[in-house]
Amino acid sequence: MDYEYASGQKNEKEAINAETVLVYARKLLKRWWVILLSAVVLAAVGFTIAQLTYIPYYSSQIMFVASNRNSSLVTSGQSSSDINAAVTLAGNFQYVFTTTELSQRVADNCGYKDISADDVKDFISVQAVEDTTILYLTATTTDPDVSYAIANTYMEYYEEAITNAFPSTTLKAIDPPIRPDAPNRDNSKILYTAGGFLLGAALSVLVLLSSMVFKDTVLNADDIRQKLGLKIIGSVVHVPYKTKKGEKRSILITDRRSGFAFIESFKMIRTKLNNILLRKGQKAIVVTSTLENEGKTTTTINIALALAKNGKEVLLIDGDLRKPAVSKALGVSAGDAAGLAEVISGSRQLSDAIRYSEKYNLYLLLSGPATVDSAELLSSEKMEEIIKTAKEEFDYVIIDTAPCGEVADAAVLAGYSDAIIMVVRQDTAPVRRILRGLENMDNSGTEIIGCVYNDAKVGFVQRGGYGKYGYGYGYGYGAEHEKKRSSN
Repeated sequence: MDYEYASGQKNEKEAINAETVLVYARKLLKRWWVILLSAVVLAAVGFTIAQLTYIPYYSSQIMFVASNRNSSLVTSGQSSSDINAAVTLAGNFQYVFTTTELSQRVADNCGYKDISADDVKDFISVQAVEDTTILYLTATTTDPDVSYAIANTYMEYYEEAITNAFPSTTLKAIDPPIRPDAPNRDNSKILYTAGGFLLGAALSVLVLLSSMVFKDTVLNADDIRQKLGLKIIGSVVHVPYKTKKGEKRSILITDRRSGFAFIESFKMIRTKLNNILLRKGQKAIVVTSTLENEGKTTTTINIALALAKNGKEVLLIDGDLRKPAVSKALGVSAGDAAGLAEVISGSRQLSDAIRYSEKYNLYLLLSGPATVDSAELLSSEKMEEIIKTAKEEFDYVIIDTAPCGEVADAAVLAGYSDAIIMVVRQDTAPVRRILRGLENMDNSGTEIIGCVYNDAKVGFVQRGGYGKYGYGYGYGYGAEHEKKRSSN
């Protein structure tokens, strides 16, 4: 039994690690153009460096064949021992060509007074062809005449040096040097360009991965438990933003086109919430998130709808007086009807502001006109009285609020409520920002009963629903966000 438990834990950990890797991989694929651009830029830099540093080199080459003096390598009857001996000698001959004595004689007689014996050693290379008696001597310089002169001078003096070193052997030049007419083939442009391309791609991937790790967002459900210390009430998976026909998907569980898995996820959330709230006698719930575009309003509405579908009388309050979104998400026209702001100010009665939607079997208290002084309005005794009255009249009061990591509105409303639910969208808010938001909510003195892990793109199978662009009902504080939303 213990083994099975440990094995299950191991499998779960492996699945979480795989999920994290897939999240990173998906993010890298989304930034493929950054990787490609970096690779192309560094490839261009590599090509430019190769072009600027290119120096043409010219080589003149001699081909030799080694043999024992007592046998001919060209005869078919030559023994294998003779060949083996010649192969060994071919390797030894390499060192004879670079002796100081021979190098000095070549330097003195090549016709160029500014060339020393050390220069000759640097200019030549000697290579024995493996498992043969063939040997190549190559003279390489930046001047074709110099290369030819050095190789040609070796032709005059090599025999004496070889005879003195190996009296019983013969080294015969079978292919004399010629003056090179064209520079050697240069692969530096290809190598520098390819190297720059690979280096650019690798560096961009490294930088992107480093930024992802440093950003430290929530990548899987385990991050919520370990990094945030929150219980997960439910997970809502990511699904395509549009259908295959290009139609925008529904975001409400009352519409079957939103997808079976999407609808079932909120039924599971409802079941957990019922158990928690009934056990603790809690009725008023504030739903918030750290940042905008985490799907908070969508989650709030669907929790309210799920509870209402279970036969409960539910009041959904749009407590976001800065950027109200409930009416738009539900497709309900606010019109000139009274809202929360008017009730708080005393210009309208609560009973006048609450409306019933027969379509959704839901009671609504919309926000009213948007206002920048929302914190002051929500902090009033009237707001506390509104929630207290609503708790007496309804089975549940579900309150949508502004993001707790952006403004103080959520913490204010939480102070009048019984419980808090955090919405955490995968790979959106940095953990440090979420923790600061949680601290703000903790200061309200109201219990955070858990979180909804939203828009999980890996580790689940889902068809239908909402997704890719923040559900279309995110927040927007300022012109910069509006510009971003319009570009999407």
